[in-house]
Amino acid sequence: MALAAVGMMIPNAPAMAAGPSRAQVKMVDAKIFDIALSDGGMFKGRVVDHTGAAVEGAEVSVKQNNKEVAHSVTDKSGSFVVSNMKTGVYSVNSGATEGVYRVWTEKSAPPSAKEQSLLVLGENGARGNFGAGDGAFWAVAAVAVAGLIVGIIALTRDNNNTTTVVTPMSP
Repeated sequence: MALAAVGMMIPNAPAMAAGPSRAQVKMVDAKIFDIALSDGGMFKGRVVDHTGAAVEGAEVSVKQNNKEVAHSVTDKSGSFVVSNMKTGVYSVNSGATEGVYRVWTEKSAPPSAKEQSLLVLGENGARGNFGAGDGAFWAVAAVAVAGLIVGIIALTRDNNNTTTVVTPMSP
């Protein structure tokens, strides 16, 4: 189990050794969210930090097929609006956070479609991956330590229940 815990870090060892300058971006949630456009093809959204506080002045980029099709900046409430959007799949990012959205007209949107997108900086998009911050490492480490403790307890109980007979040797 200890080797399994160490093995969790080995694939990420080069990234960790390289330091923050080589941080890799990874998608936390690859889910595509449905958004209904409002009149005039307006795509609305908000940018908040991990506490839910609005982020004013955040630059928002809307891309389709890796080509920027729109750009906006958030207001005091963290809201942004992009006009004249057409249906399709877009990636919307602010800083290193990215969300993928399937955009529909009001009439064709499925019932599950939301009225606006939500980008939570550092939560629902991309963030640096150094391995140990994922939580999986700590979960495996906790299981390994628990297994070690259970093994030690089992050996101690086994040793306590064993009777050793010592016979004196004759001279």
